[in-house]
Amino acid sequence: MTQGYYAGISGLVSNQYALDVISDNLANVSTTGFKSSTAEFADLFTEAIASSNASSPTSDNVGVGVRLQATSAQMSQGSLMPTDRVTDLALQGNGWFGVAGNNQDYFTRNGSFSFDAAQSVKGDINSSTSHLVNADGMYVTGTMLSNFAYNATLDYGDKTTNGASGAYVLTNPTLDVPLGGVGAQGPLEFPTRLTYPVTPTTQAQFFGNLGIDPQSRTISSDLISSTNEKNNLKLTFSQSATQPTEGIAWDVVATVTSHDGTTLYDTQNGQVTFGVSGELKTSSLPLVNNNGSSVAINLGSNFSGLISTAGMGVSGSSQSDGMAGGTLTKYGVNSDGTIIADFSNGKQSAIGRVAVYHFQNDQGLNREGGTYYQQSSNSGKPVFWTDTAGNAITGATIQSGNLESSNVKMEVGLTDMIIMQRAYQANSKTITTVDDMIQKALQMHR
Repeated sequence: MTQGYYAGISGLVSNQYALDVISDNLANVSTTGFKSSTAEFADLFTEAIASSNASSPTSDNVGVGVRLQATSAQMSQGSLMPTDRVTDLALQGNGWFGVAGNNQDYFTRNGSFSFDAAQSVKGDINSSTSHLVNADGMYVTGTMLSNFAYNATLDYGDKTTNGASGAYVLTNPTLDVPLGGVGAQGPLEFPTRLTYPVTPTTQAQFFGNLGIDPQSRTISSDLISSTNEKNNLKLTFSQSATQPTEGIAWDVVATVTSHDGTTLYDTQNGQVTFGVSGELKTSSLPLVNNNGSSVAINLGSNFSGLISTAGMGVSGSSQSDGMAGGTLTKYGVNSDGTIIADFSNGKQSAIGRVAVYHFQNDQGLNREGGTYYQQSSNSGKPVFWTDTAGNAITGATIQSGNLESSNVKMEVGLTDMIIMQRAYQANSKTITTVDDMIQKALQMHR
């Protein structure tokens, strides 16, 4: 009879723990990245009331109670909630973000991140950088590229307003960030003043038809200088005083000026000759100085570039190489975690990559509170998934501008609460019933 008493008590305790688990789930129904838990029960042990023999079709055991065996985490996907911040990240699929703080490494599904402010060169405000951190100030971990360097003398375009120069320069534009080893991951730190390097113009090509009329012709081309200035190259053609016996000759004046025409950088003279059919024969135009960098003038050859014939209308066009430099406009995050810098010249480059970690047994992770988990002997060490070539991959889709909501299902929690409440009441009734039976037995003894 006392076994029923203690079995009822164990039922009260176990169902109370289960109610605690359900209450915790419901309390975190709006917690970003929260993973719900399920209470799992197991019986304590049984006691044989009689020795069974080999021919007995049934056992003669009586259970003596229940215990809470485990609280298993439910790793199902939570729904995604759109936000207006590019640094808010949500994982769609398996995996965990890694964060580091207090000399500890943690793993979480809560991707509510933001940029902090720091200085890589103490006392230099223009060397500002930003770490990707969570709400508790822990650093998000991943792989950083070393494709940028600080230049203390670089004018970011605001030297006249703040009186100070200095910015980071992109040294190797790329769109690929191979993940390093798991143990090589560290804090993600991004420059806030980053420039895309200028590529000065080295060649300007000209196309068109000068015709054969004696009027002067002008064709222009844009140039990019080594100091990131947009300059203008103008070719002025006028027919030569002395003409060849066959074909036609034009004198050319090449001038390089600033875009607004107020500064003259160079003037060069030359001559071009064309054959009877209008094909280009010769050109004596030299290189021109584009405020410190040399530019070759390419008029083509034969009929591939500039011609001079009466059979077509007069026209002129040009194209040049080179690329203007740009300043950082924003950072973005791709679906594989690659962090991309966008520049004012329309170019992009990868700077780093958010790491996504995986475990052999996610349910073996130790829950540390605050949606943080740590590895344990049951979970195994964090690993990166790899493709068929052995390259580390994310293994999940990262949705920028989204957060993963709690995976708690409120209707399930409320239903489980009713079940646990009824079980608690039933076990309390067991205790009172056994107590009445004990009292009755004592009264019979008297």
